[in-house]
Amino acid sequence: MQITVNDRQSLPDIALLALGSLAGLFALAVRNGISVTSQLSDGQVLNYELEDVVSLSVRSAYALQSIAPATDIDRADYLELLYQTGTPRPLKKLQRPDPETAIPDKLVEVLEALEKGEAINPESSREFTRIFDNPFSEIFS
Repeated sequence: MQITVNDRQSLPDIALLALGSLAGLFALAVRNGISVTSQLSDGQVLNYELEDVVSLSVRSAYALQSIAPATDIDRADYLELLYQTGTPRPLKKLQRPDPETAIPDKLVEVLEALEKGEAINPESSREFTRIFDNPFSEIFS
């Protein structure tokens, strides 16, 4: 007998469909000359015999209810499914810029100038304006 592999079906999926149990996984692998961890391709045909069937009732139930498990998924698709269901994505590691080629951060530039006792040259036209007259108003604002 033969069974054709559908998209994203693994050998355990085929063992459940054709043989009614994962216990038939090894018989299926040996009969087809493949590893139990082999990646199956869509349209691949696998052979099995009725003597390999472990549970006829499970096999029949899968057929009657048109159940066709397809659990073979690559890591990228698996992670994307996790992210779509609410699992937070990991934060990317921040890389420090190369000091030789990076534009200096204004804060670092100002702090270095203060450490050296140099005057700070503002590059902005913004000015600080005090809007409170006394410390009490400033604290409780």
